[in-house]
Amino acid sequence: MTIQSKIKYNTSMGWKKKFSSTEVIRAITSVFLQYGYEAASLDDLVKATGLLRGSLYSEFGSKRGMFLAALQNNLDQVKDGEKTIHLMLIAMLELSRRDKEIHTLIQEWCQSFPSNELEQILGSQLLAVANIK
Repeated sequence: MTIQSKIKYNTSMGWKKKFSSTEVIRAITSVFLQYGYEAASLDDLVKATGLLRGSLYSEFGSKRGMFLAALQNNLDQVKDGEKTIHLMLIAMLELSRRDKEIHTLIQEWCQSFPSNELEQILGSQLLAVANIK
């Protein structure tokens, strides 16, 4: 079932859209994993979620808000999962220098691992993302 088919309309209150935040965040996550932060366009996010730009901005505020929601959702689920690590790499490479909140999230996440384990996790994921193995 696609995200578009999971969107429901509430006709009792006009045409206000109701959607599963979980499904939308899952779709947003896949876009960022595929393209990274900078290369992911709003059109990519609209297409993946089936939502209008206004609905995405209303829910998340900005592209950064969408990325932060995807990152936080994955951190809450599995802190050392493949998707979480991949999103962390994106955050480290593309956002951490200019975004204090994301930088702090990354620092806290990194401190939750022994340093030798963190290096192994990040190195392995970086090689996998680069398709080098």
